[in-house]
Amino acid sequence: MGVIINNQNTKNLGFALVGRPSIPSSDKKYETIEVEGRDGALTKFIGYQDLKFTLKFNILFQNDIKQKLREIKGLLSQAKTLAFDDSPNFFYKIKRAQISDVETIIKSSGIFNVEFYAEPFEFESSSVLEYIRPSNLLIRNNTSYFSQPIIKIHGQDNIKLFVNDELVEIKQINEGIVIDSEMQEAYYNNDNMNHQMTGSFPIFGIGENKIRLEGNINKIEILPQWRWLT
Repeated sequence: MGVIINNQNTKNLGFALVGRPSIPSSDKKYETIEVEGRDGALTKFIGYQDLKFTLKFNILFQNDIKQKLREIKGLLSQAKTLAFDDSPNFFYKIKRAQISDVETIIKSSGIFNVEFYAEPFEFESSSVLEYIRPSNLLIRNNTSYFSQPIIKIHGQDNIKLFVNDELVEIKQINEGIVIDSEMQEAYYNNDNMNHQMTGSFPIFGIGENKIRLEGNINKIEILPQWRWLT
């Protein structure tokens, strides 16, 4: 079985997965709040912990293991996404990858472990949804968790965006704006536009999401960024 890292299958790069790994479930994070005069503490759910999992690989071409390891370490240092080639439409967003000790790898004839740290979700590949001169839209989230979309609006002047009755106002734009809910940033090309936006960054909850737009809007493009709890 191969692993797809940054859209490159490791089997084509000379190393392959040993066995099918078990990816752990996402662990919840809680904040403990002590309240004077109250028996016991309050607990508040604040999100999910990063995933940590280890994959075992085998170097396929062992003519020069040291050189192959240099290439592998270079790829892992740049790892942003990881998928399995038997399920290529689902992927993990990698934060860090750590390879096992090089000397141990050489002695074990090319078997090595990589420890991955990833966001606590399995993301589903999705196409950009495009609508011309939209006013009312309905987008359904069929996953197990809310998503943080990237919304690109092509338009001018003042625009209002309602997502499930939550209002985002955009002031005095010339060509358009990108609202990136994951990064919590508003921009267009290389220009920061946070100061031209008021309201919370939109999310798509589980089930139906109603979208309404007001203003001089030519087109809207939406990348839903669907994600599942592991």
